[in-house]
Amino acid sequence: MKQTNEKRSQAYTLDEVELLFDISRALDKSLDLREVVEPVLDALTVHTGMVHGALTLLNRNTREISIYQAVGLSESQQKKGRYRLGEGITGKVVESGEPAVIPRISDEPQFLDRTGAFTARNMKDMSYVSVPIKLGREVIGALNIALPCEEREMLNKRLRLLAIIASMIAQAVKLRQSVQEEQERIIDENLRLKQELKDRFRPSNIIGTSHAMQRVYDLIPRCARATRRC
Repeated sequence: MKQTNEKRSQAYTLDEVELLFDISRALDKSLDLREVVEPVLDALTVHTGMVHGALTLLNRNTREISIYQAVGLSESQQKKGRYRLGEGITGKVVESGEPAVIPRISDEPQFLDRTGAFTARNMKDMSYVSVPIKLGREVIGALNIALPCEEREMLNKRLRLLAIIASMIAQAVKLRQSVQEEQERIIDENLRLKQELKDRFRPSNIIGTSHAMQRVYDLIPRCARATRRC
């Protein structure tokens, strides 16, 4: 009986299935990640009632985490959403690769509210869920949502759903990275071929030092001697 109940608790609701379908469809629409993230966050808003949602990505060079795209945050608030690895909830999730569930933001001292959105709108009494976005073992960012306070059991369901969505986003990022890398490879190859052709047919080669021109020069005195004989 216990096993049956666990299976039921793990089953998807119709609303969750619709959400996953909407997100899958959104991710298929474009290879431009920025064009598909907003529809994904919009779908989360419709199906979960979240108030704020954000996709954050880790910059491999600076090791800084910043908001790539968000809903419920102004442009200036998004620019403030920057974290070092291990800093705040987002920084810890990206650093550890482990999700975080906060039933009430006001009870969590590590919640920094770097954007200022929660303080500005007096929304400290909210729940918060953050899941890592992974490419293999590499954590490339985090998906965060804030919504009206919910019980722990419900938040665990949100966590399970967000983990699936984060995996879908990771696959989309991987696909787009592969396409971008292939495009860059083609561009580099074209540049290499152009340079090779340029070197092969540069004026100095054509006028005096190419093998073909040397053969022509060798024939000139022979032709001159043959002409004098005639």
